[in-house]
Amino acid sequence: MDSTTTSNAASGRDLCVKGCGFYGSEETKNMCSKCYNQFLKTQIIDNTVKQLESLSLAYTKPPNPSLSSSDHALLEQDSGSKTLNAAGPGSDSGLRWKSRCKNCNRKVGLTGFKCRCGDLFCGRHRYATEHACTFDYKKFDREILIKENQLIKGDKLAQRI
Repeated sequence: MDSTTTSNAASGRDLCVKGCGFYGSEETKNMCSKCYNQFLKTQIIDNTVKQLESLSLAYTKPPNPSLSSSDHALLEQDSGSKTLNAAGPGSDSGLRWKSRCKNCNRKVGLTGFKCRCGDLFCGRHRYATEHACTFDYKKFDREILIKENQLIKGDKLAQRI
């Protein structure tokens, strides 16, 4: 026997399964720490991809062929911050969402701020004072306080005596 195999047998440790030359352990599926971390990363990525594919398949709906061109025009005229934009008859994209600021009609994309009033705004109009918000913050906060801090009444000692 060679000296490396006797030292491996004596220490009870085997070389990494991936063949990198470092020692592995049973806790890391006989891989070294570097190879095991890489294995975990690829496993997490694969699981995430599978979940995303299942979600995209579950929520993908074919475009509704019963919608006429007048219905598409009505969907385009939606006054909300995210309006449906009907694609042309020759395009395959169907309906898609556009995110624009309700005040200045600026494209906001991922940097948009959704207000409690339900609209989407750019960085300049995100504050309630900038876009004349109709949401009643005082009433909302008071309702939360009432729900979280319920009234506690003590026992009446007169009935116990």
